[in-house]
Amino acid sequence: MFISKELVFIELPKTGTQHIVGLLSKLLDGERVARHQAAKPELFTPGRSFLGSIRDPWEWYVSLWAFGCDRQGAVYTGVTRPRGVLKWTRWRHAPLRSARRVLGDISRNPHEWRRCYSDVHDAGRFRAWLHMMHDERCWNDIPGKYGESSVSKLGGFLTYTYVTLFCKNIDSTAFESTTSLDALREFERRNCYMDRLIRNERLEEDLIAALELSGRKLSEAERSAIRSSGRTNRSSRREGAAYYYDQETVDLVHERDRLIVEKFGYAPPRI
Repeated sequence: MFISKELVFIELPKTGTQHIVGLLSKLLDGERVARHQAAKPELFTPGRSFLGSIRDPWEWYVSLWAFGCDRQGAVYTGVTRPRGVLKWTRWRHAPLRSARRVLGDISRNPHEWRRCYSDVHDAGRFRAWLHMMHDERCWNDIPGKYGESSVSKLGGFLTYTYVTLFCKNIDSTAFESTTSLDALREFERRNCYMDRLIRNERLEEDLIAALELSGRKLSEAERSAIRSSGRTNRSSRREGAAYYYDQETVDLVHERDRLIVEKFGYAPPRI
């Protein structure tokens, strides 16, 4: 999360956030205080805008997996950790949840997750990983509360991450009792607090527009510097997203992340 007087940038992983934060740090008087966290109530002050970023879902999953192939990222660390490595601090406050997590931990297969991450150039391993990410039996392997949330039955991990970062009232009954995709769409419509979302596919131009809407007037030199800046934090993969998909996995992402696909008009890769 990057915070300045003019705006707050909320970081959705694998959407160009490192690059955006680097540019914001050069243009605004602010600081990065946390990564991949939603805005807290005290940040909602008059005149301050909220900025986020989004990415083509098919590209996003490949990027998330490829990052794990480089042995990086919270998802990789969480799903590949050895069995029995859990924090026990919540037993007193949430015994049922803790018990479910212990049972889920026993049934995990970190070896299979590691196998999926073993070759960034192997499309078959990506597809196996993608099926695991969307398999209800594996949801509790993923760090965080995705497996416990009702939203996991309605949308993929990208959809869940998007909603929990960019919407208010995530702790409300209205969110946790969501039972249909239409209800989730309505929740997002009512609670999304983003003033502007930068598409990774046109990051530089969207960032320029967002800054000027927030009241930060850019010089021609600053615009030129943004447009010519190189991307950062790339994974080791070289192939485009289409290389990794077959029709079954294209359809899987389309179905599980329909909220993102339809809201932003993303089209599946040509395979």
